[in-house]
Amino acid sequence: MKALIGLAAAAVLALTAGGIKAAIPGGPTGPEPTEGAATRVRVTAVVDGDTIRVETLGGRQLGRVRLLGIDAPEVAHPPTPAECYADQATDLLEELAPVGSTVQLVTDSGQPDRDRYDRLLRYVDHDDVDVAHELLARGAARRYEAAQDLAREDSYAAAADDAQEAPRGLWGTC
Repeated sequence: MKALIGLAAAAVLALTAGGIKAAIPGGPTGPEPTEGAATRVRVTAVVDGDTIRVETLGGRQLGRVRLLGIDAPEVAHPPTPAECYADQATDLLEELAPVGSTVQLVTDSGQPDRDRYDRLLRYVDHDDVDVAHELLARGAARRYEAAQDLAREDSYAAAADDAQEAPRGLWGTC
């Protein structure tokens, strides 16, 4: 009887572990993350090197959008000073997605809709340029290590590696 209970427990554990593994997007048995819906919006503000504010084309505020896959240096939050290269990263984001411009927000099936700060998590494309990819390529941001299960992960990793090896942007300054 003990052997039968032990066998049943092992089977449940194996099924549970397999179920968890299968549910992880991009895992060995899970689906690869894909890009989803694209929505055209207007940029109303650049908050820092990886966050913008947007509104619908009709003028309804949608709030803050955190660019997927990147982590830019933090701007000053007194009394904490800005991190090295924060101002340059913010300026570059303003150049790539200017206030008043229309951008595409694109979802990723491997990522939640919002982060813990209630920001939308999206790819941001402007004039056929992936803004986060360009920030990585110019060394204005690092890859966001917690978000490696991305549809655009391969191109982001390559851009970040190239910038670091160059060394461009923060990699040559900080």
